[in-house]
Amino acid sequence: MTSYNFIFSNRLKHWLARHLLFWVVFALEIIIVSTRMKGIADFFLYRSYHVAFFFLYSVLPPAVLSVYISIYLLFPFLQKKRYAIFITGLVGLIIFNCVSALFFYSVMRPYICPDCNAPDLLEKINTICDNGINIASFLALVALGIKFTKNWYHQQIQNRVLARQKITSELKLLKARIQPRFLFETLQVLYYKISSDKNVAAEILLKFSELLSYMLYECNDEFVSLQRELFIINEFIELEKMMNENKIKLTNDITNHVNKKYIPSFILLSLIQNCIIAIHDNTHKVLHHIHVKILAENNILYCMINIDPADADATTDKFVAIIDQFINRLETFYMNNYKLEISEVKESNFTITMSILLLDNFSPDKIEEISETAYANAHI
Repeated sequence: MTSYNFIFSNRLKHWLARHLLFWVVFALEIIIVSTRMKGIADFFLYRSYHVAFFFLYSVLPPAVLSVYISIYLLFPFLQKKRYAIFITGLVGLIIFNCVSALFFYSVMRPYICPDCNAPDLLEKINTICDNGINIASFLALVALGIKFTKNWYHQQIQNRVLARQKITSELKLLKARIQPRFLFETLQVLYYKISSDKNVAAEILLKFSELLSYMLYECNDEFVSLQRELFIINEFIELEKMMNENKIKLTNDITNHVNKKYIPSFILLSLIQNCIIAIHDNTHKVLHHIHVKILAENNILYCMINIDPADADATTDKFVAIIDQFINRLETFYMNNYKLEISEVKESNFTITMSILLLDNFSPDKIEEISETAYANAHI
């Protein structure tokens, strides 16, 4: 039995184990507090525990009733945010605890103190306050707190699972799309090159097949190797330069040590690919200048894409839409600890900047926070 199953599993054996442990600890605490010993020798005598056991018998029933009424009858109203009913029920539970505590104490009192007189009003009030409020009602609040914390934790896990499923669906959608226009243009160029220049056609086919293999089969996981991603980016840019007249420059200042890191799949490649392909959305065959610069500093990966389209039809709208496409995935993995922004250097000249944390593990459970100073001390 793992600790997670012991705490969170709803299977009967796990449920019984953790509830039994809870009541055993509670009973031991009551016995220890109520035990009367004058010396070490009394530790082995039954009479030292006689009063403690009977006091436990008077406290345990209202405590048990209080706990299970609170978590199985009142807690559902708290979950549904029906606070009026919940507060009313909580007040009623406290009254019930007081009555039941007095009842069970009255039943067990002859065994606790057989020579004592009938309890007076002050003793009854003390019993109600101690057993009904301080013990039974307090345990009910503790049980509600534990139940609320467990449900909150389960909800966080469920949210993370749903977020991961959404990321997987988006990744499959990206694979399904793979830029139909890019595929068509590549196949068209390949068709003409086969007739005019077979060597160039073979090189285009090799790079194109490498790109498709990576996108379709190697990006099934949430994280990919940075080294492999950079290689495919270089292949894509070389393929673009062979097919179009764009002046594309790639500056890669990544060391071999950083190459062993991991990044979320379809983040860097898709961003560069979409930005380059977006400038082809005009009907005129014009020359564009694109500079992609990638570097790493302080365990953070930086990517700057400077786009200088030759026509004035290119606006920031299409590039803003590209950025919006990636924000949800970055937010899921990095939770505000990233940067992805666009800035207009001059008319029709745009710069897209992205900075993300490099990962040591292939599938990390949690990405540590990136301090603002790390961004401030690193420059592109």
